[in-house]
Amino acid sequence: MAFCRTAEFLYDALPLRTVRGWLIRGHMERCPRCQARLLDPEEARELLVRPKALGPAPDLWGRIAVAASRAAAFERPERARPGFVLRWASALALTAFVAATGLWMYRQVDRAGFDALAAAPPQRLEIAYVRVGGRPAQTFVYQPQGTDSVFVWAERTP
Repeated sequence: MAFCRTAEFLYDALPLRTVRGWLIRGHMERCPRCQARLLDPEEARELLVRPKALGPAPDLWGRIAVAASRAAAFERPERARPGFVLRWASALALTAFVAATGLWMYRQVDRAGFDALAAAPPQRLEIAYVRVGGRPAQTFVYQPQGTDSVFVWAERTP
């Protein structure tokens, strides 16, 4: 009985016809309780209309017209579609999950590696004249790539 309820829940939750058909066929092949509720072939044959029961063609059309007018006179309530909301909710949840996963992956890819534009360019360094011990000096300027640090090396000229 619990398996029958699970099959009914999955039938309502899954929107794809092929999956639903596979689910129903598989359930009916395995569930003895549901198989017991099926009609025997002889009971099903009794529900079919035999050609002898139709009668002559003009009389048949009259009976169909009367039955159709009677059926049209009754208002039929709109059938509630079981699981309609559940199917839409599951489809919406799946879409939101896929979108959130895609956004997360996009942000992770965007963060990978060094972004040269993230570091602001340093202010321009100008050295006009360097003296060491009151005498002119030879000067070397070194800036490691990707940093704001600037190293200045000065040594006396011989």
